[in-house]
Amino acid sequence: MTSARRVFLSCWLAYSVFWTPFIVREHFPALTLTERGSLNVERYRGWTGDIFQGPEGGWFINNNPGASITAAVPLLLLKPVLDRLDRWNQSLPRVAERPNDGELFWRTLTEGRAFYFLAVAFVTVALVMAPATAATAGYLCARLRQAGVPEISAARAALLYGLATPLLFRVGHLNHNLLTGDAGFLALLLLWDPQDRPVPAKRAAAAGLLCGYAVLCDFSGLVVLAVAALYVWLRAGDRSFSGKCRTLAIYAAGAAPGLLALAAYQAWAFGSFYHPSQQYMVPTAPTSQGYRGFDWPSSALLWANFFDPRFGIFAYCPVLLLAWAAPFVRGVRYRIPRRETWVLYIFIALFALFCAANRYSWLQPLTGFRYLAPLVGPLALLALQTAQALPRLWRRVLAAAALTQSLVVANAHENDVRQSLAAMWERRGAFFWMIRLREAGLSAAWLDAAVCAAILLLIASAWLAFRAFIRRPRGDAQCA
Repeated sequence: MTSARRVFLSCWLAYSVFWTPFIVREHFPALTLTERGSLNVERYRGWTGDIFQGPEGGWFINNNPGASITAAVPLLLLKPVLDRLDRWNQSLPRVAERPNDGELFWRTLTEGRAFYFLAVAFVTVALVMAPATAATAGYLCARLRQAGVPEISAARAALLYGLATPLLFRVGHLNHNLLTGDAGFLALLLLWDPQDRPVPAKRAAAAGLLCGYAVLCDFSGLVVLAVAALYVWLRAGDRSFSGKCRTLAIYAAGAAPGLLALAAYQAWAFGSFYHPSQQYMVPTAPTSQGYRGFDWPSSALLWANFFDPRFGIFAYCPVLLLAWAAPFVRGVRYRIPRRETWVLYIFIALFALFCAANRYSWLQPLTGFRYLAPLVGPLALLALQTAQALPRLWRRVLAAAALTQSLVVANAHENDVRQSLAAMWERRGAFFWMIRLREAGLSAAWLDAAVCAAILLLIASAWLAFRAFIRRPRGDAQCA
């Protein structure tokens, strides 16, 4: 088994164990698509404040439908099993004791559907979020190998990207920001070529398809779409202007299905193909500024997105700060080419500015680190370049610290590491989904079986990761 596959399986298994039993707004269109074949979520109106009535009738979530449509695929495939579970769940006595937190979870208890919704939450992680993000880590490993990085070093880099960054926290439940980031990072990796050959038409079209999907998931995907288009233009080689335009047109054709799907959804749901869902929802305090919460970039919000202990990307993973030193390190063995370095920094700057202009970012304390999820990949690549200049001991210490912090916040799923440590102590190290299963009324025997299964998956993940770390083919030198 290649290291890329081991990285994929290691991350996939770990992500599946660290799933978080949260039902979020993106779940409801996925559920109605499964149950009724429609993105109209009137069946679940009142379940969350993110559901509102459209101007043409019907009820919808205040976000793009890409993540929901993706989540509906495994739910449809498993519909017979989930329907049987739902009927069994509703036949059980109702749980009388109200949990300490989770209004939505209490509603699933009162309707006798708690196990059904917990199963939905697990399926959308194990069969959507986990494979998508694990595939990104595996592909990163493969591309590093193609760039000449030794297999052991490529596997280490990819595993640190997948498990020692806030991705492990964010992959815990269905999330459009992370899917946008996966699609965007995959597109940039796909377009890059170690020999700097002009980008082939097939890769340009595939990158466009990924970026169109990013926009279908969230409007921040427009930044992904624009930066990838710039990279396609630069990667078109020394061709004529018409040749560059032709390659860019192929990229645009690849992006068209996602963009047209979004326009069709908006026209069907709201009667306008160009007005976003935020146009029609009742504004809240943070979103009443500018156009439906989108205003000039705020320096306070820019700083908070980076450093706020409740949701800042560098608060969740301080090691990523090494990315800012990447252009200045000397004497490292593997460097990102100058052009690609600038593309990564342009992507980071534009995306950070976009999120600093989006006042919805102030709502992140409700769910923790989220909006800057697409920046994890570019920052991780740049940080890995800087880390090569550090002594071996320091590299190991920083990697261990980042991995520990990632595991702690993913286990407790609190908004910062201090709260996560307190929660882990209070729960005696139990995963949050174990608490929820017990509150839903799962018997001790079944809960013990679930815990044993989780332990076995973690052991399998750790073994695969270990094998990826130690496998060193003949003639392959370790990265300094």
